Amino acid sequence: MPPDGTLVTEADFARTYDGGAYDDAWTAVQQYRRVAAYRIDHPNAGYTAISNRLEIPLGRVRSWIDYERTPNVVAGLRVARERGWIDLTYEDDQFTALNALVANVYSGGSINSENWQPLFVLNERGFDSHCIDVLELAGVGHTVHEDADEIRGPVVRPGEDGAILGRVLHVLGTPIGKKSELEDFSLPWYLEDAPIDVRETFVYCYLANRAYTDPSSESMQIIEERSQSYREELAALIQSVAGEPVTAGDESVTISAAATRSLGHLPEHRLSPVEPE
Repeated sequence: MPPDGTLVTEADFARTYDGGAYDDAWTAVQQYRRVAAYRIDHPNAGYTAISNRLEIPLGRVRSWIDYERTPNVVAGLRVARERGWIDLTYEDDQFTALNALVANVYSGGSINSENWQPLFVLNERGFDSHCIDVLELAGVGHTVHEDADEIRGPVVRPGEDGAILGRVLHVLGTPIGKKSELEDFSLPWYLEDAPIDVRETFVYCYLANRAYTDPSSESMQIIEERSQSYREELAALIQSVAGEPVTAGDESVTISAAATRSLGHLPEHRLSPVEPE
């Protein structure tokens, strides 16, 4: 994390576009801005003159000027900034929703590796699943796809700017593609230094999707077919929030009865959209 506490920078977001139209998308953004600034002072300059003056490839300048093409990365940055997703810190209101969405991807969703669209599977609460509330809280709305998955049932996607949202979530550490195929799978990096309320929200979302109660012992379990190191990492996170024992086994994470009682006081209301005044 940068020293100023910024969680999502312009450069970080731009680099999610690397390998597409540009090998280095952040450099393209900077070049595009230089061209735009130069044209303000030299409105009659042609693309050849601008290319030579700024030492930017001729083809790029021509496409931006003659064909009036805005690079996708520039357009994406504008949307992300308008939504308050750039230069985020832990204290920003928008981060509450993004943190909850990251947790929902880890515990019941994915980000498509081809189109960057997040997808969320409804938990046992169906259309009362909090992933819907969180998408509304993020300001993107939601769409329901009833027949998207015959095995898992209905799924939910963002109603607007889903691909931009997916890129922001990836900057925050959310994996893209099928999680089961990832070898190096770990919790998002920002949790390491996160305040307690950030970790609480993440844990609540995770448990809402994955935990089940053992009536015989009043404990909870999460079945996790991941690496042992991931289960240990997850157990340590939950224990840091609960303040009571949480252990990682061969195929699951067990939350003790004491920890379960402690976690029963997690602030669910923080995930509800704010009602307009």
